[in-house]
Parts: sequence; structure tokens; C-alpha cells
Amino acid sequence: MVKFIGLDLGTSTLKVSTDNMAKLFKIPSIIGDVNEGWTGMAMDKSWINNLILEQGGREYFVGELARTQSEIKRPIASEGKMKSAEEAFIAIKSALSLVAEDGDEYILCAGVPVATPQGEMKELSRLLKGDHEIKIRNDATSEKKDLSVSAKKCLVIPEPYGTYYKTLKDRGEESAIDAVMIDIGHGSTDFLSMYQGHPMRTASGSLNEAVDTLTSRIAKKLQDQTGRIIRPFDLMKSIELGRDDVMLGGERFSIKEVKEYYAEQIARIMVDETERLISTLPPDAYVELYICCGGGAYTFGEFIRNALAEMKMIANPEECVIPEDPVMSNAMGFELVAQSRIE
Repeated sequence: MVKFIGLDLGTSTLKVSTDNMAKLFKIPSIIGDVNEGWTGMAMDKSWINNLILEQGGREYFVGELARTQSEIKRPIASEGKMKSAEEAFIAIKSALSLVAEDGDEYILCAGVPVATPQGEMKELSRLLKGDHEIKIRNDATSEKKDLSVSAKKCLVIPEPYGTYYKTLKDRGEESAIDAVMIDIGHGSTDFLSMYQGHPMRTASGSLNEAVDTLTSRIAKKLQDQTGRIIRPFDLMKSIELGRDDVMLGGERFSIKEVKEYYAEQIARIMVDETERLISTLPPDAYVELYICCGGGAYTFGEFIRNALAEMKMIANPEECVIPEDPVMSNAMGFELVAQSRIE
């Protein structure tokens, strides 16, 4: 039986949805060189956190293992685009090993950042389609798996489209509507404008302002306040969990006021960019929905909704949608797209 798999290749994580959205997971979108020094010492023996892929005669640490153990590591996507089709292929093959069984056939739909060149998207689609041998090893247990799988069909499209497709399905829409997706990631924010059901590249784009912009500004304020060196990345977990204070050297510091201040300012920059992009749409375009997704939607979503209202870009709050699970919504939507491609 054919499986349907949706993937969202983001700047911080690679998200996967399968089994009618019952099986959802994510891994850091990083690959790295093998560092054997700590092999077998991890307490966590799970495959997802100890994943090594053999590809082209060499091995790669993938995901969490690459993030924590590789001395040389490479992000799969940054600055609003996929860096390399070949390295994205390595990460996706590794992710597939976590859901595939030997002999599986599947239809795959993968989303990549909006600024990814068309040539790289076509190359990734070419690499993913067809028969594959996947060889993986668990760094903690040394267990190995060899899988033979086959991708019958493969689509590679701009990642916010997954959320657009799922939102329309959830709302019971029978026809396409004009909409703008604002996909707020760790290192960039993607904008995808949909006109008469088609992505409009001239009205889509990417901004560097994203979640790490917020953590950088909070870190600078805390550093000025405490005199301590604070890495923005160390604040990411607190932001993701919605915390209003952090512990530094055993002392608690409130970040509520500075977080809300900068989140509002960054959200206004995002909405200004949205207004600029939609001004390039055809005159008959009528944007009915603005949809915020990505991990940053939890932090920036309400501020974006307020800014859209203040700029009279929406008439009521329901015109700015935040999915129930904005982190996984693209991957879930891409699984639905894959299902629609069955003959």
C-alpha cells in the first residue's frame, strides 16, 4: 500500500507528517561530519536522536546528533532558502528512515523555503523520486538498518503552501481564495502570496527578521542589565515555551516587557513587508486571509493580527488565521497534497 508523506524543510527543523497526520515529528535541519569520540555513551538510545546515514560511501550525523556532536555542521536551509539539494536529500532520506519500512512505496510532497531557486527545487525532486537504498546506524547502540523504498511521485513546492492547502481544507472551502502566508521561522520569515490558487513569486519573498531577531534583542538587553554574556540561542527554548522570565546564574530575570516590546516592533516590520508584497498583486486580487504559521506564530501571531487591523488590511480578527499547530501545519498540509496526487 502506498504511503503519503509530507515534509517541511525549515531553517531550524525538518518536519514530517504521515499516517493521516497521526505520526508527526521533527528533527533539526542540520547534517554534520561524524565525530566518533562519544559513540555509545548517550543515555538516550532513540533512533531520532542518534541518526547516522551512509550516503555515497561516507557517513553523516543527521538532526539532533549533528547539532550536539558534530564539530563541522551545516544547516540545510538558511537566509530563506535551501542551501543544497544534495544535502537536503541526505536529511530527507534520514527522516524517511524513521517512518519507512523495507519495501515501502510512497508519494512525497516536500516544502522548501520561498527564496529557494527553481533549479534547486527541481534537482531535489529529481533526487527524491525513484528507488532508494537507505542505510542508517544508531550511534548509541550501533544497530544498523538497510531499507529499500520507492518514491512513486514527488513534489517540491514553497513551504507555506502546505498551511494554505490545509487551512482551506479545514474551512471546507471548495475553491481557491487569495491569501498571504506569513511563515515565521528561527532564522527567516517567508511570505507566500496566493492569487487564484497559484503562488505568485513576484509577490512573495523572505525577511531576515524572525525569532532569532527577537532573541538577539532580548539577549542584548539582558547583557546590559546583568553584565553577563548571553547567547541568543540559549533564550530560544524560553521563547518557544512562552516564558516571561529566565534564570541566569541562579537569579530570575523578567523578560516579559522587553519581549512584548520587540515582538510588536518586529511584527510591524513583517506586516510592512506584507503590504509591500501584496501591492504587486494584480489589481483584481482580493486577499481574504492572512495566515501565520511556523514556530514564531506563537510569539508574533497576535501582534501581526493587531498590526494588520491597525493598517486596515483586515476588517475583523478572523481574517488573520493562526493554525492550531502552526509548527507542523505545513508538513500536515503537504501530506494532504500528496494524498491528492493518487491516481
